[in-house]
Amino acid sequence: MNISEISIKNPVFSWMIMFSLILFGILGFKNLGINENPDVDYPSVSISYSYDGATPEVVEKDILEPVESVLVSMQGVKDMTSTANRGSGRIELEFTLDKDIDFALQEVQTLLGRAQRQLPDSVETPTVTKSNAADDPILYLAITSKTLKERELNILFKDGIVDRLTTIEGVSEVRAFGSREPMMRIDVDAKKLRNYQLTLTDIIDTLAREHVELPAGKFETSEKEESLRVLGEGRTEKEFREMIISKRGGRANYVPITLSDVANIYQGVENRTRISRVDGIPSLSMPIYKQRGANAVDVADRVKERVKEISESLPEGTNLTVNFDRTQFVRLSIDELIQNLIISALLTSFVCWIFLNSLSATFNILLAIPTAIIGTFAFMHMFGFTLNTFSFLGLTLAIGIVVDDAIVMLENIVRYAKMGHDKVQASFKGSREITFAVLATTAVLIAIFAPISLMPGIEGRFFREFALTLCVAVALSSLEALTLAPMRCSQFLNVKSKGIFIHHWVDRAVESSKTLYVKCLKGALKHRILVLSISTIVFLLSLLSLNHINKEFAPEADRGFMFVVFMAPDGKSLDYTNEKVKQYEKIVMANENVQRVIISVGGGRGISSGNRGFGVIILKDQDKRKKSQFEVASDIRKELKAIEGIRIIVRDRLGSAISGRRGSPVEFTITGPNLAVQRELFGKFQKEMSDSGLMVGIRSDDTGELPEVHIVPNRLKAQERGVEINTIAQTLNVGVGGVTGGKYTEGGRRYDIFVQLKEEDRLPETISSLLLQNNRGEFVTLTDVVDIVPAFGPQSIYRENRTRGVRVDANLGDNVTQSEAFAFIKKIAPTILPAKYNINFSKDLNESLISIVLIMVLGLVIAYMVLGSQFNSFLDPITVFLAVPFGLTGSFLALLVTGQTLNIYSMIGILLTMGIVKKTSILIVEFSNHLRDGGMTVEEAVLSACTTRFRPIIMTTFTTLASAVPAAVLTGAGSETRMPMALVILGGVSLSTVFTLIVIPTFYTMIARERRKILVEE
Repeated sequence: MNISEISIKNPVFSWMIMFSLILFGILGFKNLGINENPDVDYPSVSISYSYDGATPEVVEKDILEPVESVLVSMQGVKDMTSTANRGSGRIELEFTLDKDIDFALQEVQTLLGRAQRQLPDSVETPTVTKSNAADDPILYLAITSKTLKERELNILFKDGIVDRLTTIEGVSEVRAFGSREPMMRIDVDAKKLRNYQLTLTDIIDTLAREHVELPAGKFETSEKEESLRVLGEGRTEKEFREMIISKRGGRANYVPITLSDVANIYQGVENRTRISRVDGIPSLSMPIYKQRGANAVDVADRVKERVKEISESLPEGTNLTVNFDRTQFVRLSIDELIQNLIISALLTSFVCWIFLNSLSATFNILLAIPTAIIGTFAFMHMFGFTLNTFSFLGLTLAIGIVVDDAIVMLENIVRYAKMGHDKVQASFKGSREITFAVLATTAVLIAIFAPISLMPGIEGRFFREFALTLCVAVALSSLEALTLAPMRCSQFLNVKSKGIFIHHWVDRAVESSKTLYVKCLKGALKHRILVLSISTIVFLLSLLSLNHINKEFAPEADRGFMFVVFMAPDGKSLDYTNEKVKQYEKIVMANENVQRVIISVGGGRGISSGNRGFGVIILKDQDKRKKSQFEVASDIRKELKAIEGIRIIVRDRLGSAISGRRGSPVEFTITGPNLAVQRELFGKFQKEMSDSGLMVGIRSDDTGELPEVHIVPNRLKAQERGVEINTIAQTLNVGVGGVTGGKYTEGGRRYDIFVQLKEEDRLPETISSLLLQNNRGEFVTLTDVVDIVPAFGPQSIYRENRTRGVRVDANLGDNVTQSEAFAFIKKIAPTILPAKYNINFSKDLNESLISIVLIMVLGLVIAYMVLGSQFNSFLDPITVFLAVPFGLTGSFLALLVTGQTLNIYSMIGILLTMGIVKKTSILIVEFSNHLRDGGMTVEEAVLSACTTRFRPIIMTTFTTLASAVPAAVLTGAGSETRMPMALVILGGVSLSTVFTLIVIPTFYTMIARERRKILVEE
């Protein structure tokens, strides 16, 4: 007794199975998170150092090099990149995927403790965090005010907004662009300082003596206890102004001098290093980051609710708004996938109805969809998956697959019912006969799909949910077909419906096609060698189409926003860059397709510099604009050429999280022994790449050399005058760089006291007259012991695997694919690069495609072993596999005709096609074997099997095609990734079915004859 017979005899048990799958599926669905992509932990660690006042070269020499030399001993480090900026350094470690990230974090911290002993004493312990290349803000908020001053707005941001946002469940971080920390500023006048014969060190020492608040013990009596505090801290501008400078150079000063005599003291904000605007209005822009594993859509909704609450308590004229919601694309993508899911189900239902001419039979098949699809949600929740574009795409494509088993089962039962058996006997006989075929096709599909989850690299982590979701859906569809479908047939099957004209038309079409097919098959069986030769030639010719199919890693989606990078000439100020950016804002805001423009001037990619900036262009919804994201970007680039004196790069192709990097489509690093030569080589690459027209927005992370002023101590003069080098360095650090002289309390919060020369005194000609005090208590002018030399130095230094490099990235030109760009760069590289210099691509397209090919081979090997075991034959699986080449042929032709690229999504579609097309072969081979076991000859068995299985084969083909049609033709959010996968399935399944119906029986009979000859000879 097989499982189908058990179900037929125990219908209540079968119904309970179905209801339980649906019930637990609904419960699982309600608890599934919603994200754009699967939650993938990238095994990478970020290390950040702060080294105030240090140049990039000093940061590189004193921090990066010694730390890298210690970290290189770690096992499992895939790449080590580092960046030295002014006053800071950052190291990124990327590990192999098998490395446990928590263990790696502990190991890094241990090694950093060892490296700390090699670093300067002023370098504090670094910040070490797990980093993620795919972590992007989910929302951008902005706060603007017509009534509050800048300092008041910043205090409101710190006190009234940040804490209320960071406490939201799922929010990990709230940053601010344009925020300037409130502080008590002491802007020292260099001229007055000299007139009073004071040094900057005297100002710092005064704060240390006069700005003090310490516990002084306590009073104790028999009745009470009172703590004693000395409230010596300054709290207001007035108190700071009245502080007495009682010592000069450590000696008593009997002339009453206050801080206000030599400095302007006021409650201000930190120096302006960044300017932020939204639609031309000054603002504080706030990106909101979600925690790992949190539901992006839910977090965004909670933030929006909190924004409404906060807005009600803001002062009049102050607004907190959501400027950009990145989860909107997620919502639209999921909505589109749900729409595809519903349309696929309806189309599949329609196909079943017109073929079966029975509402009860159609309804029986349709129940496979909720049973398998909804039941899959329970397992998704069990596995910790989320509802994302990958898992939903798997479910959409699964619809055509999950009904196939039910169709094959039902059609065979209906065949017996039409032969005169009652519905119970028909169910017994039909299910018993088809059980092996259902199990075989299920095993083959899972054998093909499961290895996708084993794909190496980050790609495998993303497609794991896709593959396993498909496997679960296929397994549940097999369970449904073997248990629930025959049980329902035994109770409700009705094959006496007369139908309407469409049913009659379809029946006639199928019968006519079957008659024609049988004639063609009989002819093919008489000319086996010719048929197989022509089929082989067709397949080999189709391989030539690969040379004409463009290749890329992943297609770009129209996400409705673009990033912009501003690069003014080296050495230009913040104000200069800001004025140029205002021209950009005016042009972009006038574009009818643009909804909002966000800019931040004064930095980018971790570099704080007045000649850099970045921005975001947010487009209107797709149904409210006339052009795609890429067309809008092309138009904007043309208009921006009118702005001179600044380079503006519009990045409309934003990369893909699946690549593990969120960079440009084209990225590579120029490495070699000399940084100056690397810069020269970049210039050559940039010219060639730009002249080719294949790439736009070509830039490097190398910021060039900026004007510097080098203070070179004259050690002989300094020794003669009794001045220590440390005194020189400290004086300049206070005067030019500025230092924190302590903290004070305002409104319950602690803020910095910042000491620095006033802005107009922070010039080379002014600092040269600063006074230094020597070890004899005498005053010496700075120029007496140093030489002031104008020079140039790098703004940042990039290193890759302990070697200096220049990282280059570029966007693709209009209608240019990634493979074309990579091919061009590889072609010109030998003509540009001298000996000892190389280029390293950050993402090798060929490696990704090769890994998928290897997964295909693995899937075929596993499928062969499964089929060999089931058929107990070495040759029958080969016969089944002959459907695969024609599936590939159809897939390649579909890509060629539609102009789609060969990318990771279309390759996965080809892999799916390889699994689907074998179902037709299995039905023919399995039934032929069954008939031969019953006494038929090879030719009789093949003709009978093909004739009997013709209708279910055509039905399953059409249902598979129907399920893929919505993804292939419907446009919308995320359609760029769904379309190539669906198109290759359409092309592969349709063409393979045509060839399989002829080639498989032809080859089967040939193998059977050869096998018989061998047996006769034996």
